[in-house]
Amino acid sequence: MKHYQAERLFEMTMKLGEGPLWDVQEQALYWVDIPEGRVWRHDPGEGSHSTVALGRSVGMCALAREGGLVVALEDSIELVHQGERTVLAGGVEPDKPGNRFNDGKCDPAGRLLVGTMGTDGTPGAGSLYSLTKGGPLRHLLGSVTVSNGIGFSPDNKHLYYVDTPSGHLWRFEYDLDSGDISGRVALIDYTQEQGNFDGLCVDSEGMIWVAHWDGYQVSRWDPGTGKKIGQVEVPAPLVTSCCFGGRDLDTLYITTARGWDEEQIARYPLSGALFALRPGVSGMEMARFG
Repeated sequence: MKHYQAERLFEMTMKLGEGPLWDVQEQALYWVDIPEGRVWRHDPGEGSHSTVALGRSVGMCALAREGGLVVALEDSIELVHQGERTVLAGGVEPDKPGNRFNDGKCDPAGRLLVGTMGTDGTPGAGSLYSLTKGGPLRHLLGSVTVSNGIGFSPDNKHLYYVDTPSGHLWRFEYDLDSGDISGRVALIDYTQEQGNFDGLCVDSEGMIWVAHWDGYQVSRWDPGTGKKIGQVEVPAPLVTSCCFGGRDLDTLYITTARGWDEEQIARYPLSGALFALRPGVSGMEMARFG
């Protein structure tokens, strides 16, 4: 098994950094700070970063083909573009006021797949949905507790999915034409791993990289064997997600959370920082909504 070490990218701290994505057109990195309701942007070429406040907690963001970002707020999905906001789906799960949107990702056909979770951790309170441009929100999967990492195999025939407390990374057959999922399989059992699986990404070789919440690492897995083949050490316990970026898509960016335990923060002062490394493999371009 290969071992890697992540380094802090620059000096900043997030309460709950999540959902990093790379825009190949802008050559910039985006991510969110969930409880702060902020979307961040980092331009490595200029060495600068900026932020936009959305006024409510934000679970994830995705690139839009028409420009701008699609963001999942507490109970709505919006397009944010050139200072304007358009609601794409609103009033989601009105019968579950304690729920909010969490992680999500676009498929190559332009659909947004995004899940919900109960903020109090109620088992089975969440769901997984898909949204197409101009269409209604479609329910894909129920009885989810903490909807988290989403990724697609390079041939787009499989969807990888994490419901964090389940202890498994799930694989579904994925129909890119219809957006249907079927044939759920428990691909990886992580109950013996340190921490719980959170966000994920897939590299160009088809290997899965997964962030470990309360696990100080990002791990690399072979979906063909279900075996762990790599481990990135992160000097922060609450590792939330990862994505590939950079000009050659060969930099792995990693988000973390600050946490609320002052003793833990004192022991791990880099908690909540953004980290990066070059693991010797490249990723795939992020799909866009629309």
